[in-house]
Amino acid sequence: MSIDLVNLRATSAFLQKTELKFDLLSAVEELQKQIHLEFDFMREARVMDTIAQHLSQLSHSVRVPRSVPGLVSRRLMVMSFMEGLPLLQLKDKVAHLPQWKREKAARRILARVSEAYGLMILGEGLFQADGHPGNILVQGGGRVALLDYGQSKQLGEEDKRAFADLVLAMSKGDKPAISAALSRLNVSTSKDDVGLRSEMAYGMFDTRGKVDPFDKNSPIKQAAVEHFPPDMFFVLRVVQLLRGMANGMGIDDFSTADQWAPLARQAIKKAEKKDSKRRRQQQVQQRLQAQPVFDLAAIAAPLQLTV
Repeated sequence: MSIDLVNLRATSAFLQKTELKFDLLSAVEELQKQIHLEFDFMREARVMDTIAQHLSQLSHSVRVPRSVPGLVSRRLMVMSFMEGLPLLQLKDKVAHLPQWKREKAARRILARVSEAYGLMILGEGLFQADGHPGNILVQGGGRVALLDYGQSKQLGEEDKRAFADLVLAMSKGDKPAISAALSRLNVSTSKDDVGLRSEMAYGMFDTRGKVDPFDKNSPIKQAAVEHFPPDMFFVLRVVQLLRGMANGMGIDDFSTADQWAPLARQAIKKAEKKDSKRRRQQQVQQRLQAQPVFDLAAIAAPLQLTV
């Protein structure tokens, strides 16, 4: 595995210099960190159980396994069993259904997987980062089960707030706000072109965007992504998973930005409350520090009686 990572890094460095004007090395470094964490089953159990609790409000549509207490170690983990059909086998399973039923089922499944990831990312900021069809099971009634929490990511409060701003800006189609949110996420480009940066944002963080870095008309060809924040790499990966699901299901009008907009508003409101509370605490602290300090010994000295 170590040799594979070294080769991947070398290949990424070559492509970054020649074909892809994108900060691939930051992505490879983040992937390398996550792969080493993937073999700690005690950590995975903690993350899985925490996310299961965070997504409990979606229990009617999304299920997450839970670890079995007392049966988890660094090298072994026992969890609750999830029944279901692997996502990639769904097409053959529903081939006999009428077209309208297949489309309805596809939209329901896509919406539920997307809603779960949106709540993870914009809710507590802790999310399953190994998004691929093999980790998604479809259960009865269109309920989905999300598996494998070896790779996970915890976004910081600032990144979560900036991403919430980006989601809202994309939902509104506000290009200047999109560009500003990218800056707050520390996505830097060789050209400060609002239109190009907006197009990049949709390609990276919304399913209705398109990504083809080898296309001569790609915005990445016109303005290199000189720095991409490592912490956002797995968010990008989640969106690519959802875009791949939408394309595979023949759904071309689904937008994660539109679906996640209410969650983004909640995240912003929560962040603003925290900021307001922090400012009040700072103001109180400043007032306390500004109050004169009385020297009790000096005050008491003239009052002392001599015998």
